[in-house]
Amino acid sequence: MARRRFRTILELERVLGWPALYSTAYGNVGSSIYYALGVVAAFALGLSPVVFMIAGLVFALTSFSYAEATAAVPEAGGSSSFARRAFNEMVSFGDGWALMLDYIITIAISAFFVPNYLAVFFPVLKTWPANTVGGIVVILLLVITNIVGVKEAAGLNITLAVLDLLTQLFLIAVGLLLLFSPEMLIENVHWGVAPTWGQLLFGISIAMIAYTGIETVSNLAGEAKEPGKDVPKSIIMVLITVLVMYASISVIALSIMPVKEVVIDKKTDEVIAEVAEDGSIFAVDKEGKAIEEEAGRFSSPEVFVTPEGEEVAAEKIWATDLSTKWLEDPVMGIVKDDARGLASRLPTLAKVLAVWVGILAATILLIATNAGILGISRLTFSMGKYKQLPPRFAKLQPRFKTPYMAILFAGAVAAVLILPGRVDLLADLYSFGAMLGFTSAHLSVIMLRIKEPDLERPFKAPLNFRFRGVELPLTAIIGGIATFSVWVIVVVTHTAGRYVGFTWLAIGLAVYVWYRRSQHLPLVKTIELEEPVTLKYADVEYENILVPIVGNTISREAMVMACELASEEGSSIYALHVIEVPMNRPLEELLPEEAELAGTLLAEAKEVAAEFGVKLYPKIVPGRNVGRVIVDEAIDKKSQIVMIGTERKRRAGDRFFGHTVEYVLRKAPCKVLVVSAEKTA
Repeated sequence: MARRRFRTILELERVLGWPALYSTAYGNVGSSIYYALGVVAAFALGLSPVVFMIAGLVFALTSFSYAEATAAVPEAGGSSSFARRAFNEMVSFGDGWALMLDYIITIAISAFFVPNYLAVFFPVLKTWPANTVGGIVVILLLVITNIVGVKEAAGLNITLAVLDLLTQLFLIAVGLLLLFSPEMLIENVHWGVAPTWGQLLFGISIAMIAYTGIETVSNLAGEAKEPGKDVPKSIIMVLITVLVMYASISVIALSIMPVKEVVIDKKTDEVIAEVAEDGSIFAVDKEGKAIEEEAGRFSSPEVFVTPEGEEVAAEKIWATDLSTKWLEDPVMGIVKDDARGLASRLPTLAKVLAVWVGILAATILLIATNAGILGISRLTFSMGKYKQLPPRFAKLQPRFKTPYMAILFAGAVAAVLILPGRVDLLADLYSFGAMLGFTSAHLSVIMLRIKEPDLERPFKAPLNFRFRGVELPLTAIIGGIATFSVWVIVVVTHTAGRYVGFTWLAIGLAVYVWYRRSQHLPLVKTIELEEPVTLKYADVEYENILVPIVGNTISREAMVMACELASEEGSSIYALHVIEVPMNRPLEELLPEEAELAGTLLAEAKEVAAEFGVKLYPKIVPGRNVGRVIVDEAIDKKSQIVMIGTERKRRAGDRFFGHTVEYVLRKAPCKVLVVSAEKTA
């Protein structure tokens, strides 16, 4: 028995209000604190709160640009969509490809930290390679989940985001009352030494990882009830919340984890000794605490000799437990650190809170990982829609109707990036792609103000001024300079970000140029698509689809739509070209030029089907009445649907459609879907 269901195709429903948008965005941006805190402290040390604020100001400027552009251009694709409207298709692709890297990094880094926070139950999960294996397992499970198509519970996401927010507020309240130490914060800063000026710049570029997830709201704009109001409101609220959280939590963390000079093993990156103020070197126990025992001495700047005479490749660095002992679970350090943390003041509460933070952090990071996968699917849908990527890349799984190729690709790359267990590598790569995307968003806002001054803008970035008759946003100008400057810092100072990032862009550009050339499409011109329409109907699982091929533009649109449906349903397509033979000629007679045209049209149809990965069976049939031939073929092939393209007419005296289409509509034994547009001449 055929399974019946109602489907909505081509248009996303506008069902999300600002609370849903805010909670979704905060679930992504707010989750970053669970890994960004330690990564940033590794470079910025005692100036980490300042660095977070500087990055926060850049994020604030970026938020204004995203709010304006998303409200004005509310469609999936984020800054890639803005760039298309403001510049051209190639710039849009470059932006989208860089964003794809960001989503993959979000998947990788969020998944990697899940087992590290679950180490509160199983300590082995905090060590390499157990945390890497755990992260890959998380990615694998979510890839399978997304391919199968299990839906997220929006209510659960909102609940978890609220619980996460309340937990962080509780930590801040307790921390400010019991742990906050202004004296320690001052002592932590050694200007020009810890951090060095180079480390400070490096830390600012790394700190941008703290604000992963801003693209989430932009990509959900197409599903917002009132994009012009809901999107800006949710973005500004996320901005305020995150700035408060990072400022407060980083200050509390550094109040209990002082900056100190230590000796690290270059091979393992583990702290093996601590340097006192007078230069003497003390050993450290398993918990990383200094003990009054001889640890050894340096025989050269890079060789450390232990008391037993063993030589170790080592170096002196300035560090904090936040970036060493608690690097993989920094928020947990605030709770469990028994030297100055909550465990030293309220041990019972600390034990309970440690379990709560472990579970909540792992859950929030799991959702952030899943959001990265969902982001990839939305982005590839947008890029495939505008023919920036081959349709096969965003091909839907026949049974579950999910973009499994994009999901598998993102999951595989993220898993590879997790393998080394290097958080700094993931941070480098995120900063490279994110800064390009943010810079593009700022430039798009500026260019749209110039090109389309009358574009409806429900929200406008503040601090505007007029220049040569154009109202320009100062926030976008300063923001663009800031994000581009940070990108330059990443390129100059981050080796991994530089080489992997440029390699990623080169591969994407090569694929784009090859695909557009193979389809005889211009590189910079946007392929105009009809506005999506909502088409609700009860349908069956189609085994085969009949598509009459005429050769005009609308006919090709019908073929593309048939391929999209066939790729969802796992159906076959019968492409039919009817040669209408006049009564004064034998039915079996085919002129050479007619046969050649028919072969060309069917070959083009076959190429389209190949792009979507669906089976196509071409057929040429001569006939006196085209409509009758189509109906007869539908009966013969037992087709469940006929998809036919036509131009509808404008004059009131004409039929709405032509004779052929109206005949098929009356006589066909199955559903008929007419793809139409007004007649142009």
